[in-house]
Amino acid sequence: MIQTIKCPFCNDGNIEVLFVPVTKKLEKGPWGGSKPAVRSTTEKTEVITEKCPNCDKSKKEIQKALKEGKQPSNEEIIRRMKEAGLDPTKLK
Repeated sequence: MIQTIKCPFCNDGNIEVLFVPVTKKLEKGPWGGSKPAVRSTTEKTEVITEKCPNCDKSKKEIQKALKEGKQPSNEEIIRRMKEAGLDPTKLK
């Protein structure tokens, strides 16, 4: 199914994504006899749009951000550490 999502970088541009829901498949192993089959699950998300109309990020960059998630900035990491009661200057 084709869905429209917001760009993971600018949260403004509309990106078209082909989303295939989770599918389960039974695969026989290299062993024989009465041992159970291995269940494998797959989920696929593929970006259709070539680039973001707002921030001009490429299809590969958007695909990577959707797959791995966006890394927080150093300021965001320090802010979250302070909120948790940790002092980032005293970590070793």
